[in-house]
Amino acid sequence: MSAILSQTSQANSEGSKRLDRLLGFLHSDPQNENLRADVFEQAFSLGNEEVAEQQIAVGLELGRDPNAWRFREAHLRMAQRRFEEAEELLAILKQQMGPHPAISHNLGFIAALRGDYKTCFEELEPWTSKDPDVEVDPAIQTLWLKSLHHLSKLDFALQWVGQRRALVKLTPAAIGVASLIAIDADQTFKAKELAGQALAAGDASLETLLARSAVALAERDTAGAHQYLLQAMHRAPDNGRCWSTLGLTQMLEMNITAARQSLKKAVALMPGHIGTWHSLGWACLVDKDIDAAQQAFEAAMQLDRNFGESHGALAIIAAMRGERTSAIEQIRRATGLDKNSLSAGYAQAVLNGETADPRSLQNAMHGLLSTRLAPMGEPMLDLLPTLPNIRK
Repeated sequence: MSAILSQTSQANSEGSKRLDRLLGFLHSDPQNENLRADVFEQAFSLGNEEVAEQQIAVGLELGRDPNAWRFREAHLRMAQRRFEEAEELLAILKQQMGPHPAISHNLGFIAALRGDYKTCFEELEPWTSKDPDVEVDPAIQTLWLKSLHHLSKLDFALQWVGQRRALVKLTPAAIGVASLIAIDADQTFKAKELAGQALAAGDASLETLLARSAVALAERDTAGAHQYLLQAMHRAPDNGRCWSTLGLTQMLEMNITAARQSLKKAVALMPGHIGTWHSLGWACLVDKDIDAAQQAFEAAMQLDRNFGESHGALAIIAAMRGERTSAIEQIRRATGLDKNSLSAGYAQAVLNGETADPRSLQNAMHGLLSTRLAPMGEPMLDLLPTLPNIRK
């Protein structure tokens, strides 16, 4: 049985009893199409794959509403993670029925599971009216916003949300997704407002919890960050973003050993995220482990050699090792790519012996914020005074 179905297979006794009653009614009235559909839905919700398959087979054989049964079959195949079969069924339905929001949603959902958010976007766009007065299907709202998020259409997403939120046209789940988009758009106050609204309405989705933990972290509320992260990680224990935010929280608490472990887990789960490699590198620097810091910054460099902050971070390493010529060259590269490179500025301060005054270095850490999974704000700057004394 599929992973998705097996997750619901431990049905409560009331659900099983209801299925038994429905099967009894259906035995007495086998031509009742609506009753058969109820049996399918109940079996599906309980994870009873055998009974669900039986209803599909009979429903298609009777032929009274083949499109409805093909759609149910596609839904079941999706739950079984038999995505190619589901797509074939949905494509047939789309050809026979024409455009339909439920079909587009499921095709978009399959595309999203594969990481193809462009296709997801294209499937859903026709159903996300430019007119905010037009109702948008609740499931499409959420998936649409997720596709915009993954495609980095942050401003557009927040504009879309703002127009519909003012008209009370959004579901709590959609507002929760929007709260995480606001985090990544550097709109922390908006994120707090959206996440608070979603939580108050009963939405405790991963996106909402991650956004709220990020807000808590930005407010130096490490207890709050842990509270929301605990819930988020219960839902998604292998989510790299959860581990990264946890690592940043632990850094703020000066629990550097734990922070390094969390950030190592994060980069293992999402090795393509430059900001998390930088977080790990800084954690290693604070832990006075220059070799490990260099490895982390070099990993970030491999992902994008045109990211100035990676060159600047390696300049810091060289400066702390007393390798002045190498540090100057890395600073040159960093500022050539980004004249405002803040890590390059910090490296120059190390070379100049100016790092004794931590307040003069507050801007050094802000260069990382644009690539972080959650805003940290200034608290991490308090770690800087320990860095100049690091020597190999």
